[in-house]
Parts: sequence; structure tokens; C-alpha cells
Amino acid sequence: MTAKSIYTKLNSLRAQSKPARTPRPPAASPLAVLAEAGIHLLLAAVLASTAIFGDRAPLGVAFAAAAGSGLFGASALVGACFGSLTALDFSAGLRYSSAAILTFAVHFAFCDWPLLCRPWAMPTVAGLLTAFTGFIVQSQSGWTPEGAAYLALETLLVGAASWAFRGALAPMSRRKRDRPSAAARRVGPLALVCACLTAIAPIEVFGIPMLAVAAVGACALAIFAPEYILSRFGVGITAEPAADLRAQRLVRQKLERTAQAFRTLCDSLHSAFRAPDNDNDVATVFDRAAGRQCRACTLRDRCWKTDYNTTFNALNDATPAMVKRGRAEKSDFPRHFADRCIHFPDFVAAVNEELTALFYRRQYNARIRESRAAVCRQYAQLSDLLGEAASELSRELTPDVAGDRRLRQRLAEWKLDARASVYRDGRGLLRVEAEGPQCNALARPSRLADLSAILGVPLRVELQGEETVSLIQQEPLMAVAGVAARKKTGETVSGDAGTYFKRHDGKLYLLLCDGMGSGPEANRESTLAVRLLEQLLQAGVDARRALTTLSSALALRGEETGGFTTVDLLQLDLFTGEGELFKLGAAPTYIKKRGEVQRLSGKSLPAGLAEGEPDALDRFSLRLFPGDCVLMVSDGVCPGQEDGWLREMLAQFDGASPKELARELVTRDLKEATDDRTALVIRVDRRA
Repeated sequence: MTAKSIYTKLNSLRAQSKPARTPRPPAASPLAVLAEAGIHLLLAAVLASTAIFGDRAPLGVAFAAAAGSGLFGASALVGACFGSLTALDFSAGLRYSSAAILTFAVHFAFCDWPLLCRPWAMPTVAGLLTAFTGFIVQSQSGWTPEGAAYLALETLLVGAASWAFRGALAPMSRRKRDRPSAAARRVGPLALVCACLTAIAPIEVFGIPMLAVAAVGACALAIFAPEYILSRFGVGITAEPAADLRAQRLVRQKLERTAQAFRTLCDSLHSAFRAPDNDNDVATVFDRAAGRQCRACTLRDRCWKTDYNTTFNALNDATPAMVKRGRAEKSDFPRHFADRCIHFPDFVAAVNEELTALFYRRQYNARIRESRAAVCRQYAQLSDLLGEAASELSRELTPDVAGDRRLRQRLAEWKLDARASVYRDGRGLLRVEAEGPQCNALARPSRLADLSAILGVPLRVELQGEETVSLIQQEPLMAVAGVAARKKTGETVSGDAGTYFKRHDGKLYLLLCDGMGSGPEANRESTLAVRLLEQLLQAGVDARRALTTLSSALALRGEETGGFTTVDLLQLDLFTGEGELFKLGAAPTYIKKRGEVQRLSGKSLPAGLAEGEPDALDRFSLRLFPGDCVLMVSDGVCPGQEDGWLREMLAQFDGASPKELARELVTRDLKEATDDRTALVIRVDRRA
């Protein structure tokens, strides 16, 4: 199994721990659209005929405002006008029909205004238009304190009901911007049911008045209200995502079982793989040669029976020189044996043929053993990778109660429709997870700076989706990198490949690979090594295990054609400055700390030649501080043992431009380049 298949398997299992995205719903059929339009019309007609506060019936206007200005809004408008004009007297019916028409017209004419997309915009418009039409009617009939109070209550009721009805109509919404807040989606259906029950309050079912049922619904609605108010002020209690935790636990168990299965498979292969039962003893060379040449010889019985000991000793005497040289010659055998054998030239030729076959069998068996060992290592490494993934899933985040309370209070002050929680990971680093229609506002630079101030640590955006945002603690250190390369004279491409990247957990990786030789073939090998390593490291695989996996994979890949790739890998934690340098046959790496240059060189073989064991690579631990520099070079930059000029240039480097230093290193010798040259330089700085 190759490194790429390991990476694919790991990613496919990790993907199961992430919540699945809701698929985009298919386009509704014309029949379904007509049915929904009919529902809007009937509900609006029923609500428009519902009289409250005496002869006032404002719920039809509220429903028309919640339905919007599309097909469903037009259906609700027709239903509201029909219900008002048929169930109320002409004056009241005309008033509420006018308010509904004006509300629909405002939404239709100004629907593209961002202001009207706010959750409170259309409820406010509907309430003001209801108050306006009521003011005109009240002025004609005369003002009384009771009438003024009813008009104020009616205005507030239209605004609140419109906001709630919008939540009840959320499943029928076709546009994302028409989706209401989570609170409206919870309260809306119950509010709509209560309003409909109020319309049929005089009716009794099995002796139970519908007014009593409406009262029960109103009590339930009142229970929701405190929860919403408390959550807006940041003191609400958010339920734990039990479903996500259960899914995470199931994936972890699946990974653990899969890891154990691969470990068992590796152990069983170790016990099953035995050395091939082949005649690899040198004595078989003479046995096979004698079987071909001596079987029909007239002196067979004398050589192999009467003088067996003499023949045996003669062949033993010839064996050391024959094996050392790789072929037998006449001088290797005693004179008495060579003179006695009547088919001696043919016997020596047969011995050489069998000796060559023996060497081929030994080589074949050695390659079989190496391939089997590599397969076992691949399964063992895959088991370790899955085990690490399972242990990573088992590390639960610890809630930060104080930070969580401050964050909720700030969200309430900003009046954002978003739910957020603050956690600490296994390293004690802060993490904020937010979701909701307006959670993306937290990713704005001004809001991000404010959150960093109230939580006490700098934050940055890790992931941002449609209605989800993940914020993580910003690293205190940063790195400025510079890269320069020069291909070998006469080649079209360089055989070197390198990259640098930062992982989401704040670890920086600097990678340089040099393929065997130069030109397109070397470029193909080094580019493959860089790509595989980057994919493994980005997936969260430990650097040492990623390198051993790569080495085993390249050894299997180059089994027929040969080839190898040197690897230089620097891993640096930008939170602490601690790092590790790994080498597989690579050129020396240079570290500049406080003006002094240190040379780090290893003795390991390149990837593809090493055994694929963790001990087969060189490893150096280091600690970097702001102002320190790291220089990686391929062997073409400094081909000889003398590197004093390079160390002097690094020592004199003032840190201003790592790219300029890298360019000077690869272009120092303006003569023809006898090998590919690549230099990677990073300078560690403190983040502002």
C-alpha cells in the first residue's frame, strides 16, 4: 500500500467525523408551488378574519408582511384582502386591506435594499402602516383614550406577529436571505397555531373550547420568550452537541478497530513470510553441474564413489576463489583433478552457469525479503496512522466558561443572530466555534480585534462557511521566507523541489527534496516526494512517520527502475519556537542563532534507499527565537566540503530580505552550473 493510498484512506475516515452538509433541495414542482401558494392564501384569509380587541383584525396584515413579495406574498395579499372584506365591516375591511396592499408594495418596490433584508425591517414597516391607516380612521371617528391604547397595542401586535409568522414560513422560503433567525423559527410555528386557534375560538370540539387550547398555546409561547431573552443577553444555556459527539465517538471506535485489524494483519504476515525454500548453498552448484556433465561419463563411479573424498576436497578448494571472483577458472581446481577429468572444460562451463543462477536466486530472494518487509512496514505504519487519528478524535475540547460568558455578552450587545462557544484544546490554546445566519460578521477585522481584546488572546479565522465560523488563537511568532533556484546548465527543468506551508495548528514546515540526477526524471521524483509529504503533513500525520512512510513507498516504487530522493524537512512550532529538523541523505542545513552559524549534517541514506524505519533518518531538535534564521540548500549550492564562504554569507546576513540571500547563494558562481541549485531561507520574527 502506497503513501497516497494511506493518505486517501485516512482522509476518507476523518471526513466521517465532520457534520454532513445539508444537500441543496431539488427544485419544487409546479404542483407543489401552487399548493404552497394556496396554503398562504387560506392562512391569510383565516387570520384576516380573526377579530381581537373588539372589532380589530390586524393579523392578516402581519401574515402578508411575513410572506414577502413573491408568488407566495401575492397569494397572502389576496387572502388577507378577501378575509378582511368578507368578515369585517366595509370600513374596517378597507382599512386592513389598504395596510396589507401598502406593505406588499413597499416590499415589492424596495426588496433589493439591504436595510429591508434585516429581520426587523418588514415587521416595523407593517406596524407603521397599520398605525398610519388606523390613525386616519381614528381621526375621522374621533379620538378616545381607549382607542389610542388599542391602536398602540395593535401596532405592536402586527410587528411581533409578522416577525413570528416569518419563522413559521421558513420551510417554504426559496432564498437564503429570506431565512429568519433561529429564535423566530422556534417561536413562529407556535405563534401561527395560536393565531389560527383564536380564529376558531367560539367553536368547541368534544366539549373543549378552542379558546382554552389557544390559551395553552399562549403559555407555551411565553415559555419560549424568556429563553430567547436570556440567550440574547448571553446568559442562556446551550445544549451540548450530543449528536456530533456520538458521531465523533463512533468514528473514533471505527478508526481504532481498523487500526487493530491492520496491526493483526501485519503480525500475521510477519509470521507467514518465510525465506523461500531454495537451494542457495554453494554445494548445489557442483551438484547441478555434475548432474549435467558427469552422469554419462565413463569415470563417474571412480570420481564420485571410489575417489569421492579426493573429488570432494578438490571442489572445496576451488570454492573460495570461485565465489570471490564470481566465476570459476581452471586454476581454481587442483591439478590432479583437472588432469583426471576428461570433460573438464565443459564441467567448468556448467559450474559457471550454475554459479550465475545461484547469484540470481540469492538476489531474487533478497528482493523478496525486502519487499515483504516493506509491505509489513506499510501495514504497520497505516495502523499507527489510524491509531493516531483515533487518539486525536478522543481529545475533547475543554469549555472556557469565563471566555464563553464574555463572548455571549458581546454577541448580545452586537445583536447578532449567532451562537458561539469558547474552548481550550489539548495544548491550552483558545478556540471559538460559531454558527448562525450572522456568524460571518465575527470574521470582520474590527469584530475579530474586539473579540481578541475581550478574550485576552489574538485570534484568526481558521474556517469559514455559509453559517459557520471557526476562530483559533493566533501564533506569537511568524516566519519570513525566501526561495531561489537555478537549474543545471543545459537542462529544461530543475531536479530540486521545495515548499513551505503553515498547518492550522500553528506548525510551520519547510521542505526541500533533491531527485537523483537532474532534468525531467529527477524533477518528477522530487516533485512527487514533496507532494506526498505535504499531503501527509497537512492531514496531521507526525513528521517522522510521514518520512518513514514516504521512504517505504519510494523504495517499492523504485524497485524496478531504482532511484532515490534526498529530503530536508524542518518542523517549527510558531507558538513556542521549538522545532525539529529531519534529514534523509540531504545536504547540510545551517542555523543562525544570535549571530553564530551552526552546521547540521546527517549520515542517513536518501528516501528510497533507507529501510523505512524511524531510526533510519537523522533528527535534530532546536529552539528558535525572533531574529534566528534557517538555511536549507541542495548539494549543488556547495558541492565540495568547503562551505566557509556560505557560512560567512549567512553570518553577515542582516535578516532584511531572505529572498535576496537565497538569490545570492544560487548565483554566486556565474560559471556554468554543474548541478541544480536551490536555497530556502526563513527568518523568525515576533508577530506584531
